[in-house]
Amino acid sequence: MKVNASKAIPPEQLGIALAEVLTDWADNQEKEFVKVIDEAAEACDKEIKQHLDKGHGLRTGNYRDHFEVGGGWEGRHHYSREWHVSGGEYRLTHLLENGHAIRDGTGRKVADSPAIKHIKYGRKIAEQVLDERLKGL
Repeated sequence: MKVNASKAIPPEQLGIALAEVLTDWADNQEKEFVKVIDEAAEACDKEIKQHLDKGHGLRTGNYRDHFEVGGGWEGRHHYSREWHVSGGEYRLTHLLENGHAIRDGTGRKVADSPAIKHIKYGRKIAEQVLDERLKGL
């Protein structure tokens, strides 16, 4: 290993120099993690939207229009993103995932409004994006 004599550090300042280098490295890694988390959240939103069309029994499109990716910094080193349905439209999520319950309690209605599984696809793609991108870091 070659050491540049012009950048030699006295032993009493070695701890300070190491702390600076490690802090810079940690800040850069944190920025990369934030990028990866943002990419995964956006991929999740895009994938879920692809599985919900107006032709799947969604008449108005309001449900799909209320998809949001929220979150952000919650502390100095705590960053998270979440996909959710805003407004009152979140109540449709369970019905779309599982269908309507039949009045006599014997099952789920499938004829006019079949269940549309859409959230599992978003979760799956978000996990794939995170795994792929974090392997590169």
